[in-house]
Amino acid sequence: MDSCLEVRPTILRMDGAQPASTHALAVLFRCVASAALLGGLGAIGACGGGAPAPPPPTPSGPLAAVLAVPTPTGYDADRLAAFNRLNEIRLSAGLGMLAQQPLMDQAAQAHADWEIANDVFGHVEQTGTTGFTGAHWYDRDEAVGYTPIAGGEVAASGAGAVDAINLLAGLAYHRSIVLAIEPVDVGVGRSAQTASNVAQPLVVDVAIPGNDPVRGQGQLAQAAIGGVVIWPVDKAQEVQTHMGDESPNPVAGSDVLSLGMPVSITVGSSRIISVTSFSLKNMASGATVPTYLLTNANDPNGLVPTSYVVVIPLGALDSNSSFAVDFEGSVLDPSTNASTPLSRTWTFSTGSG
Repeated sequence: MDSCLEVRPTILRMDGAQPASTHALAVLFRCVASAALLGGLGAIGACGGGAPAPPPPTPSGPLAAVLAVPTPTGYDADRLAAFNRLNEIRLSAGLGMLAQQPLMDQAAQAHADWEIANDVFGHVEQTGTTGFTGAHWYDRDEAVGYTPIAGGEVAASGAGAVDAINLLAGLAYHRSIVLAIEPVDVGVGRSAQTASNVAQPLVVDVAIPGNDPVRGQGQLAQAAIGGVVIWPVDKAQEVQTHMGDESPNPVAGSDVLSLGMPVSITVGSSRIISVTSFSLKNMASGATVPTYLLTNANDPNGLVPTSYVVVIPLGALDSNSSFAVDFEGSVLDPSTNASTPLSRTWTFSTGSG
């Protein structure tokens, strides 16, 4: 299975995107799951001959984590399965859900169809090609009437819809979008067709809207995680031993298919996370797993946001084994220049492969 991503420089809050790996996430969470909704701002009218109603109050900040969303309409079975799995993963990680955005659906579907029509797997469309709707994901969203102020696009080829979402959550780069805290909207596109260089592409756009004074503030994480997203989650079971096929390769010079499942921490997109130490140990042997630390400061591809850090095992994790994670660092709030220590320890277990 192939993957790719494209992000838009953050205008207000978040940025990110990439695909992850297959079957393990289907059984990764025996921990948490629920559901979530947020309605849009309703119009306020005026009474017959009286003065206009007062404007709605100015939002005081991001929404609380969205814990229920309306059931999507217009999706086939594959798109619905991808939507549900994405939100299941986000809830398991302590995040809020994403709501279907029909305009974003339209843009994502058009791009999936463009990939098949032009036999190209990637994010950038070329003017004059069959089915062209915009060069970049945000151009395509804007072309149908949705204006994202921040967000990203992830795409996968050659896997079923659920496996593709699982893959996206496991890859080092793509996870930064899948598990970004603030987005509230999602558009899902999927083609059942296959060409020489792309097979059954799944395209997922996530974003914060620029034309909604409430939802445009984004959302917070669930209170229980204290604004810190870890992955794999604490006490997760049946975690994959390998990361999977990611493009671009986050560890230059390595065989991407030989890398182990990444372990990551995400904070709010306006924050800057710094690492003092970030280690992964096999709990049975006590051996420290050799890893590569990828941060905004050392990312050669410029895809890691300042709010995200990840360690990538340089080889497959041992199967049917338990691992302990230890993170020490700090989080800077640039708006106040205040730095807060951050310490996290947790465990997870791998499956058979």
